[in-house]
Formats: sequence, structure tokens, C-alpha cells
Amino acid sequence: MIQLMAEELEPAELLPVGTTLHRRYTIDGVLGRGTYGITYFGHDEKTGTRIALKEYFPYALADRASESHALTPKNKACGALFFLGSEMFYRQHLALTDAKGSENCVTVYTAFFENGTSYAVMERLTGVTLERYLQLRRRKLFPDEAMYIAASLADALLVVHSLNSLHYDINARSIFLCTDGTVKLVDFGAAKAGLRARQEVDDTEPWVDIAAVGKTLYESMTGLAVFGDGIQPHANIPPQFFEFLWQATGGAGYRRISNVFEYRHALACVEIGAVCPDVTDEDVSSAVPQIHKTVPQNRPQVSAAKEQPQEAGQKRSILDRALDAMEGAVTTEKTLDSEQAQKEQRIKKRVWMIYGGVVAATLILALLLRGLIH
Repeated sequence: MIQLMAEELEPAELLPVGTTLHRRYTIDGVLGRGTYGITYFGHDEKTGTRIALKEYFPYALADRASESHALTPKNKACGALFFLGSEMFYRQHLALTDAKGSENCVTVYTAFFENGTSYAVMERLTGVTLERYLQLRRRKLFPDEAMYIAASLADALLVVHSLNSLHYDINARSIFLCTDGTVKLVDFGAAKAGLRARQEVDDTEPWVDIAAVGKTLYESMTGLAVFGDGIQPHANIPPQFFEFLWQATGGAGYRRISNVFEYRHALACVEIGAVCPDVTDEDVSSAVPQIHKTVPQNRPQVSAAKEQPQEAGQKRSILDRALDAMEGAVTTEKTLDSEQAQKEQRIKKRVWMIYGGVVAATLILALLLRGLIH
């Protein structure tokens, strides 16, 4: 359910094929790698059910031991962030097990801790993300397709919000278009939200998800990144649908749609037909990543977000840049300590030179003044 380029997948990062977790879930291959985790496909040894298994593995914060497959924080500074994210990942996916069978929300069977991190076992979907769909079609999202997705997400959010939970990370990569014509909400982001905000996310308001839906649909229909003070009318968006998106994103300076019930009512007032995006088996096969067969090099110790390709015109938030800078710092703690020590030595040397110069100049001036007086 996470699509990344093949060159992002390093064998040393992945659990080997045949690995069994929780004494029943066996890994058959890898679906993709994201900044905060790896998604595998496999099967349940007890029931034979095809599954997707997501592992919480933020590679900016943790490494995998070569023998035990366990994840460990890169250093002490990374530890608090890693364990906070793992706990949030577990809690959110465990809560989602109460939504089993939802048509528009990925089914989560269970969540558990193992290998020093957390895992979620989900249904395996056949299809592509909205982001990949637009790449394959080489065009923008049509209004009737956007209407179909918006209606599907209304049902998904109703389920998620009724569980006293939120998605936290709705975007074109977390909207999954299945070959059977359904639209699923995937890639829940409580762990990411918690790290970004540096606090618990339980008190976040539902409009966060609703605004993210409006932003994602606007960007998919126009190709324009949304940031700053809202959205502007566009030729690709019918006026009625733009009014809905404007209310969802809070274009008036305040958020008019504050919950999923208002969202569903506003959408019902839009008189536009809905057409399911047509996803084929060929689309699916083109999205399956491959794993490096060469001996991998150590991943550079840099911010995870810096390694992700940026869409043209996309602007990162201040929080994103701040977290990236912090993650880059804690993953190179030893290097920075050494550089900082050298820098401090150079500064001290300069201070002593300046101090010595001032003392010498003071003595010379005193001697000159004494000579003039006498």
C-alpha cells in the first residue's frame, strides 16, 4: 500500500522472506518503504488469509540488527522519539480493529509488539494509491472522479471518527483505489503526527482530516500545491465543487466544516455525478517495487524527508523542516559532537588571542602614558 521507487528498498533494512511474526504471520515479499515504516505482503499460517503487514521503522531514528532483526534506536537522543512513535502506531491500529469490514477503510486485523517495534496486520488490497494513479494516467483528477473519492472518504471518516480516532495524514498516498471499484483510506499517521507535534494527539480536532481531504482533492484536480491562506478558483473545478473544497479547507480564514456530518451534508449539496476511477491489473503490476540485489551501502545519516523526492511546487511546513533538522541532528550525534568540540577549541583559541592582544595593548598604553607624565 506504500509505493516507492525500487532504489529505495535496501535488503539490509527488510525482514527476509519466510520470516514469521507473532507465531502466525509469514512474510512473502515487500510492498514498499515509507519514511515511517515498511509494508510487506504475506499470509496467515492459521487461516491462509492473504495479508499486508506494516512494520513501524522510521529509518531516520532506528537501525535493524543483522542477526536478530530487532530494531534499535540509532542513539539515546533517537530513543524517546522512536518509542513514542511505536506506541502511537500500536495504539491507533489496535483501535482500528473495531472497524473491521468497513467498505472504505482498510481492515486492520490486529496489532502487536515484536522485534523492538510495533506491527499492524491488515487486509491486502489490490490497486494503487491516488498519487500513483495520476502518475500513470498523466493527467489531473476529473471532477466526477473527485466526487466519487470525496463520497467514499466521507464514509471512511465517519467510521474512523466514530472510534474516537483520526487519520492524521490524509494525502494522495493514503487514498487507495482498488481494482474492484472501492476507495480505501490507508496509511494512518498517528505516529507521524505525534512526532511532528511533540505531544499526544488525542485532542486533535476532526477538521484536521477534513481539511486534508479538501487539500488533497484540490491538488489532484489542479496540480497546484496548497499552502498559505487557502485555495483559489480553478478552471478544472466546477463552482459547486470548489465551494465544497473551500469550506473543507477553511478558505475564509476559519473552518466552516468542522465534523464529518457537516462534510456529508455539504457534499450532498454538490450536484455533480460520481464516477469510480478505473484501476486495472496493469496499473497494479507497474507499481510493485523491486529489491536491490547488490550489497547495499550504508544509508547516509541525513534527514529522512530530504531523501524523499519533492513534487514540483510543493512547500514544506515549518514543522516539517524543524523535525527534519532535528532528526538529521540526532542521527549524526557523534559526528556533531566531534565537530562541536573542534569548533569550541577554535573559538577558545581566538578568545585567548584577543584577550592577550587586549592585555598587551593595555600595558603598552599604560607605559606610554607613564612616560608622558614623567
